[in-house]
Amino acid sequence: KRLTDFGNDPTWSPDGKTIVFSDRPGQDPYSRVTPAHLWAVPSEGGDVRQLTNEGDAVQPRFSPGGRRIAFWGLKGGSGQRDIWTVPATGGEPRPLTADADIDYQPSWSPDGRWVAYASVVKQAVGQLRLVASDGRGPPRVVRVPAQAVVSPAWSPDGAWIYFGAGSTVT
Repeated sequence: KRLTDFGNDPTWSPDGKTIVFSDRPGQDPYSRVTPAHLWAVPSEGGDVRQLTNEGDAVQPRFSPGGRRIAFWGLKGGSGQRDIWTVPATGGEPRPLTADADIDYQPSWSPDGRWVAYASVVKQAVGQLRLVASDGRGPPRVVRVPAQAVVSPAWSPDGAWIYFGAGSTVT
């Protein structure tokens, strides 16, 4: 069943009633030029509603409880790429990161306390990082044996974080 005539990177709400997506692709953090916004549509079909109005928002991911959505995007008027969250009903986004590094591909821990994400430092080294989902405290670097880190994903019990790895960043 077709739900919309546009959309990228869809994600299901934990209760299966809503699908949130971006109106622009966000797979490549190096090629973001046009701002994107988040939208929601009932999974059974219905009215599409816009969740974010300003800034940039791609690769949305619901928190385990379904109350917030993590995403990454360009900070308004700059090339800075950071991780944000927004209420699932829409509203004012809250930054989780605010640094010069390229932060992208957020992934919630199963208990909702942490967001893992990929980060590129000074265009050279990829890192796996964790930040508290309430935004308190600085991000933590998880030491991994790789120069490039992509697509972090938590195991269902929260004991492991899986990710793609490579020896170079392209």
